[in-house]
Amino acid sequence: MTLERTVILDANGTQVVSYSVHLPRPTSVIEGSAPLQVLEGIVVDPQYDRQRDNGAFDTMVWEGEGLTGMFTVQMTIEVAQARHVWELDEGSVLDRDEVPQYYLDNYLDDQWKIVVNDPAIQSLREELVGNETNVYLIAKAIYDWIVENIEYPDGPSPGEPRSSVETLRAREGDCDEQSMLFCALARSAGVPAWVQLGAIYDRKDEELGGHGWVQMFMPTADGGHNVTIDPVNEAFLVWMPTLFCEYTDTGDADDLYSAYHHISISFLPEGATPIYTEGWRVIAYEEGEGRASFASTIVRSPS
Repeated sequence: MTLERTVILDANGTQVVSYSVHLPRPTSVIEGSAPLQVLEGIVVDPQYDRQRDNGAFDTMVWEGEGLTGMFTVQMTIEVAQARHVWELDEGSVLDRDEVPQYYLDNYLDDQWKIVVNDPAIQSLREELVGNETNVYLIAKAIYDWIVENIEYPDGPSPGEPRSSVETLRAREGDCDEQSMLFCALARSAGVPAWVQLGAIYDRKDEELGGHGWVQMFMPTADGGHNVTIDPVNEAFLVWMPTLFCEYTDTGDADDLYSAYHHISISFLPEGATPIYTEGWRVIAYEEGEGRASFASTIVRSPS
C-alpha cells in the first residue's frame, strides 16, 4: 500500500499564538522472523522541526507561532503488509507466570482510559476467567465475551475514547474502546495486554480509516509471541494485511494520551475556535496478483 496521512490546523479566523503538532513516526513491525509490516519509504512535508525519542518509538514534532491561516502536514508512506496467523492453542501457550518481567512491569496497571482497578472490571474478569492461568484460555474467554456482548456504535465516535469501564457499562464501543476493555480485563487477570493504533483498509467500502486493536504476549516453549487480537473484526491471533500500525502502546499513560491528542495550541480568545482535522488516504493498493488504485478519505475530529 501507498498511504497518505494528512493533518490540518486551521486558524479559522482567529490568531493562533503558538502550536505544536506531534505524530508517531511509523516503523516496521516484525514478529519473530515474520515481517508483518515493512516500511519501505516515508516522505514528510514539511520536514518536522525535531524528533523526540519516546523509548519504544520516535515522535515527529512541528512547531510554529502566529498562525492566521492553515498549517498542513502530509506524510506519504510506502508499506508492504503480510497476513499472519499464529497457530497457538491452550496446549502450546504457557501460564501467565511465564510472561517476561518487562511486560508485567509495563502492561498490568491502570493507564489513562484502560481502567483496571474497578469493581465492575474485576467482577467480570472473575466471572470470565476465575482461577484460570493459561494465557491463551484467558485471552480467548475475554475475546469471546466482547464479541458476543459489546455492540459497535451506529454513528462515528469523535474525540477521546470511552474508558474501559464506560464501554462495559454502555455495552457499546468502537474498535479502540473494545480493545481497551479487552486490555483492562486481561490486565485484571494478570495478563499484560496493550493497544496498537493506526488504520485499516475496508475492501467493501474502499475506505481507509483510523483503527485500534490489541497486542499481547503469549508465552510458549520456544520463547513466545506478540500476537494481535481484533474484537471488532473478529480476528483472534491474526494480523490482517489491511492493517497499518502507526503506534504501539508503551504502557505510559502520557504516551497513550498523546496518541489521541496530536496538537498543543494557544490562541487569542476573541472570535472563532481553531479547527484541527486529520485523515487517511490510500493512493495505491496491490493484493496478490491484482492491483487496485483508488482515493478515499476519512476525517476524524479530535476533542
